[in-house]
Amino acid sequence: MFKLISNEPDKLKVINYFHFSTALQMCAVIGTVAAPLTLYSVELGLNSDKIGILGSLMAFCQVLALISIPITIYFGSKLVSITALFTRYIFLLIFLLVPFYQNNLTVVFYLLFFSMLMFSICRSLSEAAFVPWMQEFIPRDVRGRIIGINGIICTPFALAASYVIKIWLDSRVGLDRFYPVFIIAIIIGLISALLLIKIKGGGKIVNRENDLGYIKNLFSASKDKNFNLFLLSSGTQYLVITVLAIFLTLFFKIRMGIPTGELVFSSTLILIGGTCSGFVVGRVTDSYGCRGIRVIFQSLQIILLLLLPFINSETPYLSYVIGIVFFLFGFLMWGSESIGYIFMLNYVPSNNKESFMSLAYSLDGLIAGITTVLAGYLVLWLDTNDIVVFGKILGSYEVLFAICAFIIAVSMNAFILIKEEGAMGVRTFLRQLIFSRRQLP
Repeated sequence: MFKLISNEPDKLKVINYFHFSTALQMCAVIGTVAAPLTLYSVELGLNSDKIGILGSLMAFCQVLALISIPITIYFGSKLVSITALFTRYIFLLIFLLVPFYQNNLTVVFYLLFFSMLMFSICRSLSEAAFVPWMQEFIPRDVRGRIIGINGIICTPFALAASYVIKIWLDSRVGLDRFYPVFIIAIIIGLISALLLIKIKGGGKIVNRENDLGYIKNLFSASKDKNFNLFLLSSGTQYLVITVLAIFLTLFFKIRMGIPTGELVFSSTLILIGGTCSGFVVGRVTDSYGCRGIRVIFQSLQIILLLLLPFINSETPYLSYVIGIVFFLFGFLMWGSESIGYIFMLNYVPSNNKESFMSLAYSLDGLIAGITTVLAGYLVLWLDTNDIVVFGKILGSYEVLFAICAFIIAVSMNAFILIKEEGAMGVRTFLRQLIFSRRQLP
């Protein structure tokens, strides 16, 4: 599909299975645990604190990546990744039990909680195993480009899925309009897991300590000062992504009354923006390193966050503005996350990759999970308590966006301090980008 030349040509033969599996996974997420779950919860009558808890589970459960190491070592990253990926969609069938308890919000919440908890546990096991497996089956010399191509392939799938969901949800009323969306998305998710069977590698790790040796490796990873700076930058960036994935949708739904289907489609533009940025990011990082492009992306994130409070129900062409906002946040935030991902793949030693990656994945989740829960309670509290700055009352979401902007500034400065072999400095990269006749790849 895309012509690539690599020093490891055999690995390129099965890359298409990776691409299409990822595309179908994106469609499955768009139809289940992304905007549909948040909007489904709103229509059920759950408050922002409960929605925040549900949204935090995926992040919280990433801590399980630490205990996944011996499981991955014993069973192999391929088996663990595929099995957990397949199983996580089975647990989402619990969504379909909710209508039977619609008049009891406590039962509804706990049903959704259990479903998301099990989904999140399986997701964490799958992704923690998949990253070292991916390091194995994606050639090092074209890793950035492959991740970028992956984004390009995913884009039409995501757009088509979200548009169909938009038409369906906005043409009907009632909670039952969500159920066909959930069922079809779950089936697509199951298929995405089966496609990965064709990819080689990811076998059991031999000649490695299979008892408590991984604990020593974790300790060794935690002592790497450069990696600790990356953990700080990665954790704070992921924190903001996790919070906004929920509360940006709620901002437009509750504050401005945007229709459910339209929000599903618009919020998908976060994913579209992220995949589009992956193509740019992959090509730039392969040639220039990660630091310069990450700092630019995060600087623009701060500007966008500070502009959000100026959007209201009277904004001209509001639907288009919302779409642009979602796309730009996806492009910049998930683009920044992709840059960090590429840095980690390139930085961590191959003989201790499970420990480094699991530590990063777990800490990202712990930080983001705690913050998402707190964000839900903060929004609920601010709805009845005013914050006054320079004589102007700030709304709950405005305060939340300002806090997120500060957190991104912390993340950006931490990444600036990271030592990256072969990377251009931020100033050098900017001069190259603006003044040089040499074109970026």
